[in-house]
Amino acid sequence: MAIITRIRTNEQDRGFFSVEIAETDGVEKSFTIHEDILVREELRKGLELTPEQLGRLQREASGVLAYHAALRYLSYRMHSVSEMKQYLEKKQFGAQQISYAIQRLKKEKLLDDEVFAASFVRTRIQTSTKGPQLIYRELLQSGVPQEIASHAENLFPLEDQIEHARKYLAKQTSSVKNKKSKAEARLVLARLLMQRGYAREISEEVLSEITEFLEENEKNALAHQAEKAMRKYKKFSGRAFAQKVKNYLYHKGFPLDAIDSFLSERIHGINEE
Repeated sequence: MAIITRIRTNEQDRGFFSVEIAETDGVEKSFTIHEDILVREELRKGLELTPEQLGRLQREASGVLAYHAALRYLSYRMHSVSEMKQYLEKKQFGAQQISYAIQRLKKEKLLDDEVFAASFVRTRIQTSTKGPQLIYRELLQSGVPQEIASHAENLFPLEDQIEHARKYLAKQTSSVKNKKSKAEARLVLARLLMQRGYAREISEEVLSEITEFLEENEKNALAHQAEKAMRKYKKFSGRAFAQKVKNYLYHKGFPLDAIDSFLSERIHGINEE
């Protein structure tokens, strides 16, 4: 048996108490517990503890330290189970302490990967233009199990996906403005949408909405790129000059008929030998 000889407030950690005990063999020990255990177990000076009670209290005392560290971590934002485990490991809590903390938090519904995932998706929808596939990858990076993360798209209504993709695309058109042919610009923008997490069907729909921009942009880009090509090959003349410029523009993705039409106006004698 062990007897509680003293209970005092822990000055370093608010809400914790230091419990000192003396065992029958004269060995003195102490451990720190949270006030909720103190109240629940009705601990007081002079109370006798069986070896089983003492062992349980010591295990709980150890786990409660990790539990309250986890509560402080959750006070900033929600976390996945994996994130919580990594955090507690960095705080150098042992495996048993971490297990106790995580199981208790799960029981109290304070740690739940499904709830975390749903909140994560809602936050991304409200604060970003990321698509569901990118959000899915971020959930996996947060340690959310694949079977839960895979449901992320179900929480992202199709009409919202289209609207978010449209907003993102509007910001990215500057990357191709007056620089790319229609075909190349479309490829660049489609790739950006894919990297942002949007499915091909969504990309195709929003890209179809900017066809007029792509066509007008191609005219401006053709003129811009043609000027560059003509400066680059200015040492050539006649047919050779025209062919060099034409090849340059063709490899930039501009249609042959558009190239011929443009060059016929800018380069005299293009069809001459």
